[in-house]
Amino acid sequence: MSFSTARVSVIIPCLNAERTLGDALDSVFAQTVRPMEVLVIDDHSTDRSAVVARKHHPSVRVLTNPSRGSGAARRLGVEQARGDFIAFVDADDMIHPLKHEKQLVVLENSDPHTLVHTGAWLQWADGRQATRQRRSAQSATGRCMWTIFESNPVCGASTMLRRSVILEVGNYDAALFNCADFGMSLVASTCCDFVYLPEPLYVITRHANNVSSRKADMAYHHWLAQEKFRRRFPAAFATLPPDSIRRYMVEPVLRAVREAYWRRESVGYRRLVELAMRLAPDDPVMQRFYRRRYWPMRVLRWLDRFRGPQAAAQPEAS
Repeated sequence: MSFSTARVSVIIPCLNAERTLGDALDSVFAQTVRPMEVLVIDDHSTDRSAVVARKHHPSVRVLTNPSRGSGAARRLGVEQARGDFIAFVDADDMIHPLKHEKQLVVLENSDPHTLVHTGAWLQWADGRQATRQRRSAQSATGRCMWTIFESNPVCGASTMLRRSVILEVGNYDAALFNCADFGMSLVASTCCDFVYLPEPLYVITRHANNVSSRKADMAYHHWLAQEKFRRRFPAAFATLPPDSIRRYMVEPVLRAVREAYWRRESVGYRRLVELAMRLAPDDPVMQRFYRRRYWPMRVLRWLDRFRGPQAAAQPEAS
């Protein structure tokens, strides 16, 4: 197959991204291997995102996410795609012009069960931090299930693989609201060789509206991806050392509960506390947080003001 005949479908999950979607689309159409199609999956945006997408290029197809979240958006995009190869771009990110060409070089000369991911730049929309290269993705090469489970190093939006393989492993999980990339990496690690291209061919933009800023919600869905993997692939899960399961599946939940409590983070907090009690029912700190799970965060914030400026950093004695 030549690059001129490579059938690449690009999927762009989109929620209220009218200010950045145009740049994301420009970077897609600037590829040296032009996509066969671009699917923008609109997640019920309340701004002009869908209008921007439709006006950008005749080959852009705008679909409405039947549910909510990037998992459902990716799942729908793969179902509707007509290409042989699937690539992604988040609506507030961009890709280097050579990204798809370099990934196709690997995929067209490898076993069909190959996943290619790339290095990435991290940039901050408000400029509060200097742009830097994302680290750790180089650890995800070959058959790397343990690495994926323990550290989730892959930039999920940078991946490219065959559509047939995505469907073979069950497609993206719509229930993994904001960790569908991690879920796909886990299930793909059971049958795919991972290839890492170190060039930073993907640009991640951090800003206040990133889903990753909702840490309690992220922690819950990260655990859920691991739990779904445990249920679906018990033999593979059984190869993980018990210490690894405790350190990378249980302790992150307990840590996220503590951090969310002292940040007075309301989104996803109660569900995370209830999960923590199932995972560590004898933990006295989790027991205390569990008893207070119905306290409104506004009450805790009022107590913070009453107790003084150090309240959020000083756990109460109880």
